[in-house]
Amino acid sequence: MPINDVVVAGFGPSGIALAAAIEDHDDAHPETRPVAAAYLERAATSAWQPHQVLPGTDIQHHFLRDLATPRDPRSRFTFPSFLLASGRFYPFTLLGGYVSRLEWSEYVQWAAEQVRTPAEYHREVLRAEPVVDADGTVRTARVVSRDPRDGTVHEHLGRNVVVATGHRPHVPEVFREGLGARVFHAAEYLPRLAALPAPHGRAPRFAVVGGGQTAGEIVLHLAAEHPAADIHSLVRHAGFRMYELGHFSNEVYFPGETDYFYGLDDAGRERALDQARATNYAAVDPDVSTALYQAAYQERLTGRQRLHMHRRTGVTGVEVTDAGVRLATTEVFTGERAALEVDAVILCTGYTEPRLPEQLAPFAPYLRLDAQGRPEVTRAHRAHTDERCEVGLYLDGLTEWRHGIASATSFSLMADRADLLHRDLRERIARGREPHPAKAAAAALAS
Repeated sequence: MPINDVVVAGFGPSGIALAAAIEDHDDAHPETRPVAAAYLERAATSAWQPHQVLPGTDIQHHFLRDLATPRDPRSRFTFPSFLLASGRFYPFTLLGGYVSRLEWSEYVQWAAEQVRTPAEYHREVLRAEPVVDADGTVRTARVVSRDPRDGTVHEHLGRNVVVATGHRPHVPEVFREGLGARVFHAAEYLPRLAALPAPHGRAPRFAVVGGGQTAGEIVLHLAAEHPAADIHSLVRHAGFRMYELGHFSNEVYFPGETDYFYGLDDAGRERALDQARATNYAAVDPDVSTALYQAAYQERLTGRQRLHMHRRTGVTGVEVTDAGVRLATTEVFTGERAALEVDAVILCTGYTEPRLPEQLAPFAPYLRLDAQGRPEVTRAHRAHTDERCEVGLYLDGLTEWRHGIASATSFSLMADRADLLHRDLRERIARGREPHPAKAAAAALAS
């Protein structure tokens, strides 16, 4: 079995951005050996958020903060390159710069197709295992993946491993037992909605839990697709809030701010991250806020209420039956209790970042962990290992606690992060099988 320079687990935006950096460098330096890479993706394609691409929705970042432009505007992987290739450059310029989610997802998939090394789809990475040489040193990782269609297991060897699998859908505990056809996370929205059985003799009833952008967009989508439906929006605060859109506060998505954040101590990073959350989490953009309020106001005028805003409301119980879902709710301040009967519950409850990606669990004995059990990572997103391990282990888009809010789900610094990671990876490949720094220092002292 050949040994790859790098095996990348996940070929969504982060993995594609890294592949773009690798191939742009290889294109510019034909005299050097190309990086031998394997890209593994559990889905059938690299489509971006395919189950949440709703009509009328757009992206939340500037389109020039794409997979490559901040790293190299001349790259063949940029969004302007995509517009030229699709024949839409000039029509796009008349739109004022707003990019629909549909077009952005098309761009991400187009960029994936430009990578010369074909990604292997239907490959869910289960784990990366250390391969221990006779001298006790780990120089290679065995990456084990499974085809979710038939369960077959596949293996790849690599001297470096990048985990770019993204964040996991967060399901609050009260909903976990009820997950299924009628209670589901927004990550599965479109196919789950299409599979719902139509109620007999009445309009459908939906509950949308959460107060972020996705929740607002889904409420509007349900209202448009099911004009007779009753739609219940449940949020734990006073209503849908808007993002913090201040120019200065949004500089947290600049590379220099990541340098600043990385240099803080644990307590400082926690406070800084808490301040930055309002720029990206649990809020909506002005367009969605306006559309929601206009919809609610229009219902006041007509006297026909379909959109029910349950503010300051938490869900305390979930009962799923063949006919629907019964929610027990509580007013968060007064404690007043109520019940709600719906046909389906859509959870817009966000995503979580694992402390240690489960794929790297076999490497845990070789990792340096902090007090919270998270890997200590370099500025280039490489996990620190002890002297027994020479495999490079990278966490791509999975270190918000260490690199800041821009290093998580946002596209803003994706190209910059890919550049940093690629440079570190390229240096390791150029050095070959150079001993671990701690082991090399010990050898020097012994001599």
